[in-house]
Amino acid sequence: MAKFRTAFYKFMPSWLYSDEGELVNYSLGVIMDAFLERLWLGVRARMPSYAPPDAFPRLGRDRKIVRGINEGLESYAVRLIRWLDDHLVRGNPYALLEQLRAYCNVDMMARVVDARGNWFTIDADGVRSFSLAQANWDWGDNTLDGSGNITNWGRFWVVLYPPTTLWTQTPAWGDPALWGGAWGTDGYTWGSTATPSQVAAVRSIVRDWKPAGTRCEYIILAFDPSSFDPTDVQEPVGDLPGGDWTINHRMGSDPAVAARLETASYWPGPT
Repeated sequence: MAKFRTAFYKFMPSWLYSDEGELVNYSLGVIMDAFLERLWLGVRARMPSYAPPDAFPRLGRDRKIVRGINEGLESYAVRLIRWLDDHLVRGNPYALLEQLRAYCNVDMMARVVDARGNWFTIDADGVRSFSLAQANWDWGDNTLDGSGNITNWGRFWVVLYPPTTLWTQTPAWGDPALWGGAWGTDGYTWGSTATPSQVAAVRSIVRDWKPAGTRCEYIILAFDPSSFDPTDVQEPVGDLPGGDWTINHRMGSDPAVAARLETASYWPGPT
């Protein structure tokens, strides 16, 4: 790149860059070089292939592409480059699941299911499948409005099947190990080894990539790979929600009995 601090020797008469003139022109050239370097770095910073590492958080924020857990810069750069293509299908259940899988940065099965029992799955190998109108999911309030239509139809649930290398299920409430031996210790969450920042990232991805006009009720971490199967049926015969999963314990039972499947953890969906 040309250097203004030395280029003036070629364009000025000798009397203008002699003595004090040389010092003045060199000082002005240094300032011009600084502005040119700033312009050059700014152009490079918007290109993931050439951007410096400290530019990636800003690129990810602007393009709504969250960097994955332990994801390398080369892999993240590839996802940042194709951001427009990915956003063309934003709102599609598979687009949402692909972003979640990319953030988790592991080969992981993931599902979306809605109030009508429409299931969309990407398995650990990346193969997509779907099962429509299964009518086997009743979290509560999936009631008919008199015309045969289900009210609250815009609700859906995300089901993630994390391997043990990513997250595991943590001890029950009241166990001192839940908080590393000290209540309120930073970095812990209830129900899984996911950190607060990881939970926030997953929820933000769901919020940004969900279909317009819908609401994610819960993000479910299913630690039993056979649970939440689209071919299963509702409780009490099967393990799918049977209408009383709105709260996590059964009303009127003493002592309280869990209403939801206990091999999973449940994160409230984003607001």
